[in-house]
Amino acid sequence: MLDTRAVSVGALQLWTERGFAATGWSELAEATGVSTRTLLRHFSSRSEIAWIGVAPATERLRDALARAAADEAPAVVVRTAIVGSVSRDRQVQELAPAWLRLISSEPELAATAPRIYQPWIDTLAAYLADRLPDSPDAICQALATAYQSATFAALIEWADAGARGDCADSVDRMLRWMDPHLPGSARA
Repeated sequence: MLDTRAVSVGALQLWTERGFAATGWSELAEATGVSTRTLLRHFSSRSEIAWIGVAPATERLRDALARAAADEAPAVVVRTAIVGSVSRDRQVQELAPAWLRLISSEPELAATAPRIYQPWIDTLAAYLADRLPDSPDAICQALATAYQSATFAALIEWADAGARGDCADSVDRMLRWMDPHLPGSARA
């Protein structure tokens, strides 16, 4: 079984040293200790390796939203679920600043970000539509997109400030600013 985490770590280290565009599959194979053939069997593109952590974050978000109490304020549920979707794994947090720099500065990765984050946004939008039944679907999508943008901004700010502390705590602080503005929530 392929250790996707090890592949991701090796690839990120290589891309940090040489750049994303300057590395091909053979260099990735050498850096990760996995054959080119195996990499190509598991990943359709190099960018798929770069985005490997987003699907688990989406699952953590989905699980947290599903466990939320029906009587809890939507803003609290949303914030708590998003913060819970951010990995608190020490190794992930150590690599996060380099990953954030990579995905925000590499044109190919920046261009794929909207498609990659869409399942995360759709998960949150579906929750909002359920909790705010009078809100149009487009508004729920817009709110979920705003939360994704605020989450990403908090992570970038955390990385740019030296990645001190837990990045999930930075996300929590950022999203608390949004709490009173979510429809259906009591003013904080």
